[in-house]
Order: sequence, then structure tokens, then C-alpha cells
Amino acid sequence: MRFLVYCSFVGTNYIGWQNQPNGTSVQASLEAALSIFFNINTSIVGCGRTDSGVHGRNYAFHFDTKDLFDPEFFVFKVNKLLPRDIVIHTVVSVDETFHARFSATSRRYIYRIHTNKDPFISQFSWHFDRIKPDSIGIMNETAQFLIGLSDFASFAKTGSDNKTTLCNLIQCEWHSFDTRIELHIEANRFLRGMVRLIVGGCVNIAVGKLEMELMKKLSLEGQMLPYAFSVPAHGLTFEGVRY
Repeated sequence: MRFLVYCSFVGTNYIGWQNQPNGTSVQASLEAALSIFFNINTSIVGCGRTDSGVHGRNYAFHFDTKDLFDPEFFVFKVNKLLPRDIVIHTVVSVDETFHARFSATSRRYIYRIHTNKDPFISQFSWHFDRIKPDSIGIMNETAQFLIGLSDFASFAKTGSDNKTTLCNLIQCEWHSFDTRIELHIEANRFLRGMVRLIVGGCVNIAVGKLEMELMKKLSLEGQMLPYAFSVPAHGLTFEGVRY
């Protein structure tokens, strides 16, 4: 039997979602809890990768088991076994052909920036005070251009083993909230480091470090942008997946 679980996590203390040999992952923590619950080694499959320090809200994964269990008790008991920075919300039975990663039609992220120093949000938002309130216009102009782009080679992390750099960007929009701004972005798939490099490009344009026309030209040619930088991971949150 296959089951789909939705969970949330604070990524600060983890090397990312996926298991790696050099640290503790969110996946490993969940697998440990499920293995205790079922009293057998239990593997899970997530809906995508996240980098070290990236957070997740309504992140989905699936697992297989031969055991029958009560869903409410499962959620209650597994949450007791998990560290306080990981929580599961729901578990539902799905068809055995369902796959948390490959059945997904799109994934959503939000990148958060705050312009005034604030220790109460600094774990989930990047403090950057050089963006002015009127910068949101040119940042959204950049975002709208990216929606029309199909090849995101210019926004792929160097050394990535992508089989293709083609992505279908569904939403890419900046929102302003007084001293905070957010990029809401959704696509059928994301390249490794893509969202943080897109944010870095938008920020460079906003502060005058990169010309809009040059960014457009190089992006269409699939070339690396000058002054390209990946903004800090802690400002990024995986916000959900569609099936």
C-alpha cells in the first residue's frame, strides 16, 4: 500500500531534504521516525530536492507499507517521534502508481527579503537593505520576462548535472509589504539553485549592478550572467506541490 504525507520543516539545522553522507537531512529524520512507528526500516520519496538551509511548508512525500494503521494515530505518534522543527500534517492512501516526485505537475516557492533588520523573522527571510520601495517595478519587469523564457541555463548552479535546462515557469511575481518583499514563483520543475539565482539576478538589476537589456540578451543565449550570485538559502521556503 502506498501513502502520501504532507509535512513542514524548518531547514536551518539540515543539509537539505535528501539523504547525504555529510550531515543530517529532513528525509533521514522522517525515515527514522517512520521506521520506529512500523518497527521496520521504512524509506520515503520526496516531491523534490531542497538545498541546505531551505525551509518547507506542505512538502509531500510517499512511502509504502504492508501494515494497516489509523491515520490520526499515525500523525499523532510520528509527530511525537520527530524533532520540533519537523511536523507531519496529513496522511492519505494513494494509488500505487502515484509518485510524489514524478506525478507532480508544479512546485511553488517563496523567497522573502526584509529591508529593516528584524531578529524575529531573520531565520526565514534575508536581510538586505539596499532595495528601495520603488524597485518593485523593475523587479517585476524582470520577473515577467522570465515567465516567457523556456531555457533557464543562465540560472542553473554551476556543475549541475541537469539533463535539460528547459522549465515551464507558471508564476514569477514580486510582492511588496511595507519593509518586506517576496518573490512568488511556480514552475513544472526547477533546476538546482535556480530560484536563488533568479532572486540574485533581480536584486542586481534593482540596485543597478546589472542592466535589464544585458540580462535579457544573456538569458536568451543561455549564458551566465555577470555578477551572478545565489542569495542566502534561509530566505527560501518550499510552499507546496500540485498533482
